[in-house]
Amino acid sequence: MSTIKSTSLLGLLTSIMMATYIFTLQNSNQEIILSGLAIIVILAAIFLERSNPFDSSWNKNRGDLSGDITSTIVIFGILDSVLKSATPFLLLVLIANWVPGSINLPLWSQIILVGLLIELGSYISHRLHHKIGWLWSLHAMHHSPERMHTLNNFRFHPFNHIFNHIFMIVPVLLMGFSPEAILGYTALTLPLLLLQHSNIDFNFGWLNYVLNTNQVHRWHHSNASSEGNKNLGRALVIWDQIFGTFYLPKKKATPDFIGLFATSKSFPRAEKYLAQIFYPFSPQCCK
Repeated sequence: MSTIKSTSLLGLLTSIMMATYIFTLQNSNQEIILSGLAIIVILAAIFLERSNPFDSSWNKNRGDLSGDITSTIVIFGILDSVLKSATPFLLLVLIANWVPGSINLPLWSQIILVGLLIELGSYISHRLHHKIGWLWSLHAMHHSPERMHTLNNFRFHPFNHIFNHIFMIVPVLLMGFSPEAILGYTALTLPLLLLQHSNIDFNFGWLNYVLNTNQVHRWHHSNASSEGNKNLGRALVIWDQIFGTFYLPKKKATPDFIGLFATSKSFPRAEKYLAQIFYPFSPQCCK
């Protein structure tokens, strides 16, 4: 695909997602409808990985697929919904006089501000997971596959996902931004995030310096720490640009190897999903 087709496809998917968000603002099933669109994007990405792969060898199961599917069900199908429902309730219980959504700004202004704050929270959480040993033992699960494909996107330890949620969502709720604004930013960035780990031969050109595309993000999955500790943003690389962690070499399209750093040799391999789940709480952890 050329740069124009790549950006056009992302633009089309984003436009469809945002149009759906706008037209369903008063619909009680809005999140279900957006989730249905997300599933369609995932299926389309899996198809494109077969028809136009970046690396055809990445389409072959290396024992990691069952763990990826299981994690997708746990994170996307269960935990995400629980956190969205439970977080406002817990804040109401724990913080006296907290009023959700009390900022008096137009929705679109809130979406922009929420986006910048969520991206900052995600960046901080991600950087901490790369710096602190026990947090890395959670996050290593995400880095354990030795290839990039669409379903890698949801391969997270549940506690890693919970920590990310706390850093991203709790601050903006405490500040008084509305849940509608949070969902708006989620809808805006969802197509990009769903394509972020995809094994599709995209070329986003200059957008790589603004968005955390699959071209940019695959460097974050390098097994070389000098490359894998870069590009820590969620959907944007703005905070990476500001804090000096952006990395996109011009002469290479991909890292030499995808996977864990050499310092994580004791971490279970990607095909051992349950072993990865329990590893942070085992005597072997963090050695």
